Amino acid sequence: MRIDLNTIIPEAPDPGQSAKSASQAASGTASADGRAGGDTATLSQSQGRVQQLAAQAIQLPEIRQDKVAALQRAIQAGSYQVTPGQTAGALIAAMQNHPAA
Repeated sequence: MRIDLNTIIPEAPDPGQSAKSASQAASGTASADGRAGGDTATLSQSQGRVQQLAAQAIQLPEIRQDKVAALQRAIQAGSYQVTPGQTAGALIAAMQNHPAA
């Protein structure tokens, strides 16, 4: 079997495109408001909120000293208990996230 790379294959129509917009696109006609037929995009109003939350997250310290101090106190007091299953799970998760080179 031989494949001819110079053959031009027509593009298949987009199954998500409606018949009306397909005919408008093919004929180049515009819609009633003067715009060419096609997809439109609308940005969410929450974009500003997302940016605000991202800025707050960046300002947070990477190491939460209050949590570290609480764990240090619990270890020193002998009240910090970890089961063997928790230890094994943490080791496996760490190996999955950071595989050996």
